[in-house]
Amino acid sequence: MDIKEFCAAHRFDMSKSGVAVGGGDFGMTDLKTSPIEFLTLAEEDFERGGLAALVNATTNVKRAIVGQLDQLLISFGYQSLRWNVPKKIERVRALGLFAPSLLRKVVDMRNFLEHEYATPELKNVEEALDIASLFVMSASAMFIPFDDVLEFSRPELQVADSSVTHLTAGLSREESGRVFYTVYAYEPGEYAGHCVGQCQIQSGHVLFEAMVKLSASLMLRYKLDQALSDFEAAYARL
Repeated sequence: MDIKEFCAAHRFDMSKSGVAVGGGDFGMTDLKTSPIEFLTLAEEDFERGGLAALVNATTNVKRAIVGQLDQLLISFGYQSLRWNVPKKIERVRALGLFAPSLLRKVVDMRNFLEHEYATPELKNVEEALDIASLFVMSASAMFIPFDDVLEFSRPELQVADSSVTHLTAGLSREESGRVFYTVYAYEPGEYAGHCVGQCQIQSGHVLFEAMVKLSASLMLRYKLDQALSDFEAAYARL
């Protein structure tokens, strides 16, 4: 049963319910070489000084940024390694995660060095390091841990004794890399209620990105109205 059939069966409209984060411990997938390690190498290169060190710093800054984009996307079930950088940034933003436009500037600087054989300027490399540090550190901080549970509740006036009162949606990741939300429906009962059904929302589903974005916005208290509006629009497309 897909989420549209699931909500219809339980007469529950997720877009017209209250929503809150419910905690969790969803972490990022480890890479063989982490973005932090590339960032550290770039900082060490920059401190050494000289042309060779600046070239290496520029290369490792780009690796740190692209690695961080991939780590975020792979963590949410996307096979992004062969994607170009603009597509990676687009999808990270769709998930509601931090990806400033300045990332493209750093990547373009590395491409200019590679294809035009231009010497990197000290101030540009320093600025690129600052941008990469901000991106990598903010992404890491958000996953200590990421609140991976959303709780949807009916307004009290709509609750009947036998109706579903709330849904919970929790993120899961299998060893295969498959990522999905498991949605549970609850009727009134002891403690948190009586579970009467469940379904899954796979990574890539129209609601998946909207739900991750909603979690991020609720955690950060940032652009919440936009995240709610995007969720409602995605739900309406079911």
